[in-house]
Amino acid sequence: MATLNKIKLISDSTTSLTPEEFKERDIDYLETSYMLDNVLYSAFDNQSETLEEFYARLDNVKSCSTGCVNIQTFEECFDKYASKGIQVFYTGLSSSLSSTFSNSEIAAKNINEKYGKKLVAVVDSRSASYGTLVLLDFAQKLISEGKSLEELESEIDKIAKNMSVAFVARDLSFMYKSGRISMLEAGLGKILKIVPIVYVSESGKLKVGDKCIGRKLTFKTLKNRFVNFIQTKGHTKCYITSCGLTEDVEELKNYILENTSIKDVKTGLIDKTLACCCGPKTIAIFCG
Repeated sequence: MATLNKIKLISDSTTSLTPEEFKERDIDYLETSYMLDNVLYSAFDNQSETLEEFYARLDNVKSCSTGCVNIQTFEECFDKYASKGIQVFYTGLSSSLSSTFSNSEIAAKNINEKYGKKLVAVVDSRSASYGTLVLLDFAQKLISEGKSLEELESEIDKIAKNMSVAFVARDLSFMYKSGRISMLEAGLGKILKIVPIVYVSESGKLKVGDKCIGRKLTFKTLKNRFVNFIQTKGHTKCYITSCGLTEDVEELKNYILENTSIKDVKTGLIDKTLACCCGPKTIAIFCG
């Protein structure tokens, strides 16, 4: 059986943790990138700028895009541990949102072939932000219980497929600009004056689901949906992130605590790269 110090957890910056939080959790990470008005940044550039200040700046840019972690960067990170005989487990941004995960798969295959045995395992989170953190928290628990790399890979994949994930944005223009949804889906909010809820399917694909008129009805629908998800799918963890929407987060958090068996809801802010994908007025909920 593997022990805690023989499986190294690795993720990427779209998990919405700060460098300090990654360090506290003993998780290594790779930085994604983003471009605002043709200026390229790494995920943790300009640490003096608060996330709230970044969201305000993002709301006024003319163009934005995001960049993935390349294969070579993954290989270098994986090999840092594999060369010492330390097994590696990676999960990060969903394959439906970025080529980052497919690059991790190629890098893992290359490292495993290099050493002639399986030292690296990767699992598609089918999620983002604190959705990935849900999986990492489960992974740390499984590692502490002495699970092998193969067992960890299998269990986390099952949890990822069972997760409930949804995003609510002011509009879907950022998701359209970054190629995550179609122009037809993105136009729904503006044309019909609705606030759509974007869900993540079991396969990890983004899908516009409930189409509500106004944010009040949207949040009522979102709260009811997730109470049902928690009860029917047996979720034990619920995490919420947003682009600084404190009141909405508290409302959703309190409703979950009052109407489900969930005892604690972790909340936080969406990282810069992911904010460029979903827009500066977004709230997301993840249950697993």
